[in-house]
Amino acid sequence: RGILVNYDIFGMHANVIQLCDILGEMGFYVVLPDLVHGKPLTEAEVGNREIFNSFCKNAGSWETNEPSYQKVLDYFKQNNVESVGAIGFCWGGKMVITALSKLKGLKGGAIVHPALIEAGDMAKVNAPLMVLPSKDEPDFTAEFDSMKDKAFFSQCLMERFDDMFHGFCGARGDWSNSEQAKRANDAIKLLVEFFNKVL
Repeated sequence: RGILVNYDIFGMHANVIQLCDILGEMGFYVVLPDLVHGKPLTEAEVGNREIFNSFCKNAGSWETNEPSYQKVLDYFKQNNVESVGAIGFCWGGKMVITALSKLKGLKGGAIVHPALIEAGDMAKVNAPLMVLPSKDEPDFTAEFDSMKDKAFFSQCLMERFDDMFHGFCGARGDWSNSEQAKRANDAIKLLVEFFNKVL
């Protein structure tokens, strides 16, 4: 059972590496590709609309990242990992939900405090989806309900973390804070339960 992890816009942060290690300890074969090739954005750059929009159109676009996703799926296949899912944080959530609609070979996906999700994105997925928004994300109820006619809808899950902020489970989380650490662990438990069911 393999999981591709798409980090948030801040790249190879210690939190996402620790999360990958936990998933590995739970029995998953985890691959964390460096999709931005060592050039993540800084907080200041994320706050600069011009820089952020340029990232979304270039290094952060699906067209740029699809070959890397395909390479990871091919890698899993070459290593006899038949059942593969994907997790995306923030911008990575947009990549994962797009992958679930465009690529073959993913058995499920999870998006955690996702960004850039547009109307119609969830309706296009071809595998079970778990959605874990924070208080800073919009109400995804209508989007989530757009999957109701899919055969796999009973395996889909949405649970809001309305006591947490965008990024708490990624690079913006301060896991030395006991409450943030607890809620990040709650999210990780949900991820493990979800992927134990769909993979």
